[in-house]
Amino acid sequence: MTIFAQDAKGRFQWFVNLQSIWASQDLVGKTDADVFDAESVAAFQRAKERAGDGGTRQTVELSPRTEIIPMGAQCHLKVSVEPLTGANGAIEGYLCSSMDTTLEKQREATLKTLLLEVSHRSKNMLAMVLGLSAQTARSARSIDGFLRAFTGRVQSLSKSQDVITDSDWRGARFRELVDHQVINVVQLGGARIEVSGDDPNLRPNAGLHIGLALHELVTNALVHGALVQTGGNVKIRCEVIHSKSEPPVARITWHERSAAQPSPTHNETSFGKTMLERIVPRAVDGSGTLELRPDGVVYTLTVAGTQFH
Repeated sequence: MTIFAQDAKGRFQWFVNLQSIWASQDLVGKTDADVFDAESVAAFQRAKERAGDGGTRQTVELSPRTEIIPMGAQCHLKVSVEPLTGANGAIEGYLCSSMDTTLEKQREATLKTLLLEVSHRSKNMLAMVLGLSAQTARSARSIDGFLRAFTGRVQSLSKSQDVITDSDWRGARFRELVDHQVINVVQLGGARIEVSGDDPNLRPNAGLHIGLALHELVTNALVHGALVQTGGNVKIRCEVIHSKSEPPVARITWHERSAAQPSPTHNETSFGKTMLERIVPRAVDGSGTLELRPDGVVYTLTVAGTQFH
């Protein structure tokens, strides 16, 4: 807290606690216009007039001019104003005390930014859920089938969101997504799933969509593919490819290996195939291909360098 006095014309007369950043210079003799910005000057004047008219303390928020603050830092003050009267009752000046509220203002601004970001992300998530609901309903053959597929996809979003939240919204490591979406849902997952290659940090949007792709692949493998067969396994590889003339890209490969011919569950009109070859690649500015080979399913997804770091 800094305590200071002004005369009736608004000139600073004395200060107590000059360690306060805004009062570190010699301000004695200066006026409000010398010290505060134009908006604060007008607000301070109104507060002094109200204090003088009613004889009561007034509180006002003021911002010193940037040239008053060392290194041009920002400063915000909450100032209390009381009138000083002489023996005849006339106002001779004002006694003021100020509290530095800069950190509080910065916290409020940060909180506001975070709330706006949460609102933005929440709307995006709701839009994704609505899209999943509509597309899943179009391809579902029964209500039970819709509920199973839709619930699984929403749970996939939740798992990816947990990874992103744990990183303070910086993104999601590729291998963390594989752990949450694949290995943790497969019995003896560590023995049947082989993960190799690079581990890029995916941006939040890319993390959510790649998580959905992994969910679609592992669900199909557990119901119709290699993971429903004895001895079947999956190899997952992520490789970041650098080029002298082109931006880097990440290439993710899912390769199921099984003894039997895979069931063609991802037909041309299925939502799973649409998600893997169109929706997810579009979201990560890349491309996706799904192949049914004699030895299993192979899915390849490229991810633009703007989607990871």
